[in-house]
Amino acid sequence: MTFFGYFFLAIFLFSLYIAYRIFNKILKKRSAVKGKTGWLEKGFMLFFISLIVIALNGVTMVLSYSFFWEKAYRTLSEKQYEAVVIGYKKENISTKNFSTSGYYNKTVYFPKVRYSNINGREVIKTLDITNDHPPAIGQTLKITDNETNEAANGIELDWIMSVFGCIFTGLAAFFACLFTTYIKNDTFKKRIVFSLYAALFMAVLNVGCILLMVFKH
Repeated sequence: MTFFGYFFLAIFLFSLYIAYRIFNKILKKRSAVKGKTGWLEKGFMLFFISLIVIALNGVTMVLSYSFFWEKAYRTLSEKQYEAVVIGYKKENISTKNFSTSGYYNKTVYFPKVRYSNINGREVIKTLDITNDHPPAIGQTLKITDNETNEAANGIELDWIMSVFGCIFTGLAAFFACLFTTYIKNDTFKKRIVFSLYAALFMAVLNVGCILLMVFKH
């Protein structure tokens, strides 16, 4: 299993633990008011709480790791090259249409690049990131890479997506902390303040990763 696999597993198990603690606290309060709760209702409640906690923690941590932390680490630790776009790798992803609440398939194009490594050997790899307007064939891009990674690390960032990503992960961190702190007996105001600090910390951390990539670039 890769490091990312262990990282995701740790988040998943931690989320299940938090979800169970929240479920147990809600169940005790509910039982004190309404009496005994049926197994079907318990199962649905635990499933729903687990789904929310896993989703919030996953969005916060996995997106931050994939788009900020790992990219910043690779930018600092790997050799930098100039690569030429020679084609695209096409992938279909499922995207939600918020106006209809349905899903549709969207085709995305990851640029394939070619460069010569420090040994003078020609390398062809796919970039790890793309957007709605991928670079044109023949365009030169700055990347970092090593032999152990399947994809090259693109360090020429889309500023709109980067800013949106920082805001989005910050909001996700706020709600993740708000849910998690329910297991404590703090006041709602104290939980809100703590969650705001957590959201600010996550946003600043991700902005710091962007700045590291910019300075290295």
